[in-house]
Amino acid sequence: MGDEHQAAGDPAGPNARSTAELRAEAAAGRVGTAELENAAQRALTAFCWWRDDLPRRVCEDYWRDVHGIMFARAPGLWQCRQLRLAPNRPGLWPAVTGLSFDVPEAAQPHGIPHGLFLSEADLAAFGRHPLTRETIPNDAHHFMGRIGSQLTPPGGGRTLVDRLDDPAMQGPPPVPTFVLCFVARTGAASTEEFHRFLTEHIARPWSEHPSVLRLRVEPLPPYEQSVMASPGVAHPWPGNDTYLGWIELAVRDEGVLRDLVSGPGAAELSEQVAAIHTYPVREVYTLICAGRPTDVGLRGYPAVRTILAAGVDDQREENVLELLFGDAVHGLDQLRRRP
Repeated sequence: MGDEHQAAGDPAGPNARSTAELRAEAAAGRVGTAELENAAQRALTAFCWWRDDLPRRVCEDYWRDVHGIMFARAPGLWQCRQLRLAPNRPGLWPAVTGLSFDVPEAAQPHGIPHGLFLSEADLAAFGRHPLTRETIPNDAHHFMGRIGSQLTPPGGGRTLVDRLDDPAMQGPPPVPTFVLCFVARTGAASTEEFHRFLTEHIARPWSEHPSVLRLRVEPLPPYEQSVMASPGVAHPWPGNDTYLGWIELAVRDEGVLRDLVSGPGAAELSEQVAAIHTYPVREVYTLICAGRPTDVGLRGYPAVRTILAAGVDDQREENVLELLFGDAVHGLDQLRRRP
């Protein structure tokens, strides 16, 4: 697929192209991942810290295969992914005067669930469903110790480039991939000005680097409290360095990060940004893609991995999945068929 399908344009939105049309064009290779993601008007990001009395792997597997599949049955989501993070890696950057790359271990999130919604109506449908109002929040304490979830301002999140073109990625990314979290310099700019700087002076020039294979920018409001309440899970941010935005960055090799902050733009960067925290993405699990649950979202990853290993293609056919899971197979399509 050519790069013309990967660069970001104006959000298509559900009024410009129906959900079914957008999905059909994607299946035919006429729509890339960036256009699919940029059709969404709202984005939800949650920074999660696992319980410290459970093994990390238990928390992560519960998140994906128990907690996650409930999201795949909730209405309104256009895309839902889970990003498993490794510890911060400050050594990937060159020294920049006034810019910190360090973060205390206790403040480093372990995972990010990221959801996209085509419209405000879809976000509202998601928020009022019993699964998301009651069942999912009440389940979080089984594996999670802390959460901080935020909504990106309308139309703020953008995928500026995606040459990987894998909208339903499952497992380790094929190239080095990072979540870069940005701490604004106190008093340097308003939130709106910082968001413009993050998008236009950081994300957009970085997306033009030939070795940047995927870049999505997600501006965030100042953190006050988690927009998704979860009984028994702490909501205060661990420390003072809250994030006003983050970038998902996939590159050909780790050395690219040094190139991105080199040159005359480094001084301007440190005038607006106090810190960049760099979390490698170990694994990505996509639970919903283009409004429909993926196989992993319906069955959980171990079952899908076993089906693939056995080479049983008919277990992945829609008629079989519909018999097993009913309307959940149709996701957002089912929501839009309701009166």
